[in-house]
Amino acid sequence: MTESSYRSIPIIALQRLFGLILFLVLLYVANHLAFFTENPLNYQIIQFLNNNIWLIIVMSITFLFGEVFNALIFPFNLPAPLFNASASVLLVAFLFRIFSLIDIILDEQILLIFNRIAFIVYPLVFMMVLIGGYIAILVKLSKTDESESLQGKKYKEKTREKLTWENVGDEFKQTIFDLLTLMRQSINKKN
Repeated sequence: MTESSYRSIPIIALQRLFGLILFLVLLYVANHLAFFTENPLNYQIIQFLNNNIWLIIVMSITFLFGEVFNALIFPFNLPAPLFNASASVLLVAFLFRIFSLIDIILDEQILLIFNRIAFIVYPLVFMMVLIGGYIAILVKLSKTDESESLQGKKYKEKTREKLTWENVGDEFKQTIFDLLTLMRQSINKKN
């Protein structure tokens, strides 16, 4: 993956939190404007959003955690598919609630079938997103391993020639330094 495709964690968090706060402000304004309009459809949609506000917030925060973990490098990005899969199930649950609202508004039972298949769809969506996320991590890892393999071979040959018992302490220090450098690089990645 190229350097320009990485995103900074603070930028990701600020963008997602700004979007959530903007949604909450717009919902707040819509709640106050609903008293001035006498449209029952408008009132029903605003009530629907008010009733599902916690689902929307939890879903947004879960997607945020998934995106933040996905921005990290390999060992630290492993929780990302779990968060994304959980958030996807919440998204599907929210979509099913929207379908129920449409049924109520239309006074029909057209979309009621989605409530009947929900117990199949939730685990299916979770597993698909989870497996897809781990496959994406492995593909990304294999692409970065290919580009770094030449540098790694040169470094290994160089260290094998110099490795003695006196250098073991230096090697341990270098390993700790490399680990901390990788952590710092994954946090400081820029757009």
